[in-house]
Amino acid sequence: MKKTICFMMLFVFVVSSFAFAGAPKPSREPMPVEEVVAPPPPPPAPAKPSAEPIMIKKFSTWGLGLGGNPLFGYVEKDEIALYPKTEYGFTWVLGFGVTWFDGQPSPDKIRAAEQSVMAKYGTNYGTKTRSEMIREELGVTQLTYVELGTAALIVPCNAEMGMMWILNDNTRTRLGIGLPTLVSFGINWDF
Repeated sequence: MKKTICFMMLFVFVVSSFAFAGAPKPSREPMPVEEVVAPPPPPPAPAKPSAEPIMIKKFSTWGLGLGGNPLFGYVEKDEIALYPKTEYGFTWVLGFGVTWFDGQPSPDKIRAAEQSVMAKYGTNYGTKTRSEMIREELGVTQLTYVELGTAALIVPCNAEMGMMWILNDNTRTRLGIGLPTLVSFGINWDF
């Protein structure tokens, strides 16, 4: 039995010697390391607008017309080019409406047009006002509008949309369509 155990041990030693003889020898060189890629930089912060916001002023408005055109109320305009932003007031036959205007240039464009007009004309505008010259420089005298309100105290909701034209600093006119008022038109004077 001793001979058998000795033989097995010798056999295991010889076989393992042959098995390890064909195995690759350990290298003294360090193993390659994967390159670590740095994460991408964070996105830049959103740019701040270069122009300061433009102040909004409230003006009284009086008008003539049908549909959602206010007979009397208030209009909010920017202080530089006098573009209307919001209008609210009483409409024909005891109705009430709120109007939102769209299509005004951005504050950056208005400020740039103001600087351009000041560079060209200084304070000599001739027969026009400064805000008329700025609107002329911008080329925007037509806006779109949407209005919601009531009509004649019997219709709970009046919805309109259309176009509004700026005739001068104090005069605007508009033409639109809506439900239940099919056609809306009028002229307003702002004070």
